[in-house]
Amino acid sequence: MDKNAAIGQRASKTAMFAAIHRYLSLFEANPDFSCKDTLSGLFIPRLGKFLLGFAWFRRRVHQKLHNKVPGTYPYVIARAKCFDEQFFKALQAQVPQIVILGAGYDTRAIRYQSQNHGSRIFELDTGVLQSRKRAIFEKNGVVIPDNLTFSPITFGKETLADALNKAGYDSTQTTLFLWEGVTYYLTESAVFETFAFIKNSAASGSELLFDYFYKSFVDGEDDYYGGKEISASVTKTGEPFLFGIEQGGLEQFLSKLGFAVASRYLPEALERKYLSSNGDTLGKVYGFAECVHARLMQQEVGK
Repeated sequence: MDKNAAIGQRASKTAMFAAIHRYLSLFEANPDFSCKDTLSGLFIPRLGKFLLGFAWFRRRVHQKLHNKVPGTYPYVIARAKCFDEQFFKALQAQVPQIVILGAGYDTRAIRYQSQNHGSRIFELDTGVLQSRKRAIFEKNGVVIPDNLTFSPITFGKETLADALNKAGYDSTQTTLFLWEGVTYYLTESAVFETFAFIKNSAASGSELLFDYFYKSFVDGEDDYYGGKEISASVTKTGEPFLFGIEQGGLEQFLSKLGFAVASRYLPEALERKYLSSNGDTLGKVYGFAECVHARLMQQEVGK
């Protein structure tokens, strides 16, 4: 299998993985723990969706997730709610452009369409995945809004600039970039290239929301909540995590790339803000992951 096919397969797998988690959250007894992504079930194979309709099967899935990859379900839900919140704030502020990097089966452009009063949204991912996504929407009567543009990219052959420029991206407009569940699967050079693209091709005031793993975990230290089990699972699949940022080194890392931290959510903060309600909790998230809202420090495009 060539490199591009492997990237496409992984993108499809991780997109489905995230969609299943968001769909599972719809069944939470406490509505505060739901992602409220009612479109997520469209992407799940018919048999899987049928089985997830039974409480006994959902309990079995949750138990299996907790045993094999503890912290994963709570983390994916907390992360999704964090990104939903920032996306909604951008719409309220009428940010001209929102770019979703590695969009997968993201449905925000449609779920929040009634709150969109002028923001243009670009979804970037492989052409194969985007074609399947569009076909599923069409089959289920989901109307793709005019302000949503799918921007296919062939990794290894096209740059982000190539793909987005063809889609009509405007580098003079303030932009919010969402980069959810992606960085740890990329090489260091690919991560740096993405930051460089945003720094050199986004207007002053542009922002980036992303999540990342601690470099110590990526390098093999598993003394974090969920670390041993996740490491064992990754070893078994043969798809190791590739990129991380030193714990405690986020500000320095971003500063060198031309960004500043606007806000950040350590594991405990994610649990406290998104997974706690009326004395109830959805559980513990990974102990080695953070979500970060960063702001571009540049004042002029290209500087």
